[in-house]
Amino acid sequence: MIRSPKLWPWVGPALLAISLLNGTAVASTVPLSSNDSKIEVGRRIYEQGILPGGLPLRAERPEGFILEGAQAAWATCHRRSGMGSIEGLIENTILATPVAGPVLFAPARFHESSIDPHHYVPNAAWARALTRPAYEEATLALALRDGLDPSGTKLLAPMPRYALDDASVLALSAYLRQLTADRAPGDEAQTLHLATVVTPDAPVGQTQTVLGILRAWSASLHLSGKAWRLHVWALSGGPESWRAQLEARYREQPVFALLSGSGGPEWSPVHAFCEANHVPCVLPALEVAPEEKGDFYSMYFSPGVTLEARLIAQYLKEDAETQGTAAHLVQVFSDASGRRAAEALRSYLGTVPYPDRQYPLTTPTKLPDGITKNDVVVLWLRPTEIAQLTAAMPQGPAAGRVFLSTLLAPPEAITLPPAWKARATYASLFDDLGLQGEIARLRLQRWLQRHGLSRNESPRAAADAYAAAYLLSAALSEIRAQEVRRPQVPLNREHLLETLEILVNKYSDGTGLVSPDSHVALYGRMSLGPGQRMAVRGGALLRYKTPESEELVKASDRIVP
Repeated sequence: MIRSPKLWPWVGPALLAISLLNGTAVASTVPLSSNDSKIEVGRRIYEQGILPGGLPLRAERPEGFILEGAQAAWATCHRRSGMGSIEGLIENTILATPVAGPVLFAPARFHESSIDPHHYVPNAAWARALTRPAYEEATLALALRDGLDPSGTKLLAPMPRYALDDASVLALSAYLRQLTADRAPGDEAQTLHLATVVTPDAPVGQTQTVLGILRAWSASLHLSGKAWRLHVWALSGGPESWRAQLEARYREQPVFALLSGSGGPEWSPVHAFCEANHVPCVLPALEVAPEEKGDFYSMYFSPGVTLEARLIAQYLKEDAETQGTAAHLVQVFSDASGRRAAEALRSYLGTVPYPDRQYPLTTPTKLPDGITKNDVVVLWLRPTEIAQLTAAMPQGPAAGRVFLSTLLAPPEAITLPPAWKARATYASLFDDLGLQGEIARLRLQRWLQRHGLSRNESPRAAADAYAAAYLLSAALSEIRAQEVRRPQVPLNREHLLETLEILVNKYSDGTGLVSPDSHVALYGRMSLGPGQRMAVRGGALLRYKTPESEELVKASDRIVP
């Protein structure tokens, strides 16, 4: 799928019949399994490209290309929501049109005589979708097999051909009819219920910051034309009990989505809950995110400190190749997040000459013995711990280089003596030091001041929570605008996530190609798309401009491991 570089305001409900489905298949005569419901059979055809009986769906495009299985699945282009997608630009635009039941099995809402400049249609193929009648099972089969719309008009390329049997068409139709047809849990007539999750291992300052921002948003904004009611789900006990707690909260009060949230090194139970219940988990503030594994409903800013570890590993590997020797490594950590980062770095680097050393909080007087100028020290520590260490060792360690974590110890939260600054390097996912980054920081600061939140203990978490709320608000506003043109389609969780994919790209382009007033995240670059749920996949190393300066400059080009 290719994403549009901006949201197209003329993508309306009637743009339906141009490329009805993605692929063409040979006939399947395998009967429906008696153990499967018709809707479930249709879901497997639509989402996975699996025909009744387990055979792969096959598709032939007009160019002669054969697609099979998951590649031929219609969700690939028409998306899980069934609300379609856009490929290309203007005259060359290809529309994978909405196929969700409330749109597909209804007539086009526009007529050619009603088109005005606000509903610009880029080419003839799009225009033909504005006048088609409603589909039904017989005409759906005709479109799939012969490429004709309900009025008998030939569908244009890249419309493929399928030779599905009647049973498969009926199963597909049953699935499409219920797709986006009902209100999602948590979406009430006047209220949209949202929750934010706080895990007991989340840093205290981070949690207070995130909740302050989300409560300010909920008090000042209506999303999708409805009052936003925020529920705080604070978990307790060990991670093994979190899933049950979440299920109980959800039974008590279903929510449409989880917005932001505050977590530490463990988030997997929350991730599993969201995937199992089809609840969007929108951009929580985490120090360690679950590994990306192709799931759909959980969307993250970044992997967290493990990505910082990758940046350091990549830099050290390249440095070792240049210098011809590998430095000895000393990693110092004090908690579970630091341990996860240290383990990740050790894994990425391979053999580590020095064992990792846990920083003793009770006696913060020195680093491990035996460090020399040829060694590299990586501090996975918090600001208070770094303050204790630098106070005890103002001249810095003997090591030639010291790496720090921007997520665990933001530069603005610590003060280093000049001797430390001379050898300090930050691993940073917030690598936009130019105009766009400054605009985002100023916008965030003005919003925080306006809501009395300018003093907070976790500036990075503040940026994440603000961006998550902003992007969710923008996505719901865009969907709300579309609802005016297709009121028969209720608010849809899958469509929300697909809209967020586009908006994350639009509102966080670090290249400067978007207007300055649309940059809302502090990350240099973010992007999401089908099958991508980590928005940040790279960063840079930063150093102080001089030992006497507080200004940070880049010590490396952007690194994308």
